[in-house]
Amino acid sequence: MASDDIDQLRASTAHLVRLDGESGGTALVPVAARAFREASARLAAGNVPSSLEADCTATVAELGEVAAWLAFDAGQHGRARRLSSAALRLARRAGDTSMELFLLGNLALMEQETGRARDALRTVELVERLPLSPRVRIMTALRRARATASLGDERAAELLHRARTEVGSSVRSTDPAWAWWVDLREVTHHEAGVWSALGRPDRAVDCYAAALDAAPDDYPWASYLAAAHLVSVLVEVRSWAEAERAAAQVAALATGVRSARASARLRDAALAARRSRAPGGLDDLLIAFASR
Repeated sequence: MASDDIDQLRASTAHLVRLDGESGGTALVPVAARAFREASARLAAGNVPSSLEADCTATVAELGEVAAWLAFDAGQHGRARRLSSAALRLARRAGDTSMELFLLGNLALMEQETGRARDALRTVELVERLPLSPRVRIMTALRRARATASLGDERAAELLHRARTEVGSSVRSTDPAWAWWVDLREVTHHEAGVWSALGRPDRAVDCYAAALDAAPDDYPWASYLAAAHLVSVLVEVRSWAEAERAAAQVAALATGVRSARASARLRDAALAARRSRAPGGLDDLLIAFASR
């Protein structure tokens, strides 16, 4: 590999990130996984000048992180873990602590969202042993809070309160480039997840609604995910009219975005709505989502 090849890998990775924000990860997984596999094979072949080896290895690790995230969003959890583990090995080999932190943070979220909260906490502890910028500390606190809440520990709310208080002043020149998404909207989205896990869907409603309102226009995936979660908690509190309005927002976004994470929440909402005898219009919308 030459420096031009590394630049091309970086450009491909950035392009995948942009597409993910626009349309979600589902359709992108095969392309990203293949690109990571091919780049890893070229790296393993050893045809890299020693002066470029660390840079090249770190660049391939970043591509693996993106491929793993896309697989996670597509609901391919085993594949996401395998890709994350492979990328983590490369990041460590390259001495890229920044990417190591990112991958460990992603792994903690994957573990928490797949019912392995204790594993998520162990992964968070690995992150907490490394030097962290203020914004990365907030990301780590979010991961710890979500896992803690999944175990029914109400101290998760204290972690979220502290993260909310500190996020506005957390930006530093030492922040990793990938930390751009650690902002108040992200904190609010995870605060909703904490309240939901702690059995307070009423409080989760306000947080998911705020996260949806704060999603940038050029980031439809974030809007889609927040709207799907909002529908779910509105169904849980039986706020039918608001749930139907939120479902209409999901329907408007669904033509261009695909996310298995969001779809799973919508399927759960459809089952809950049917059990609770939701009004016909909402029931029909949710059934349509569940069948996608």
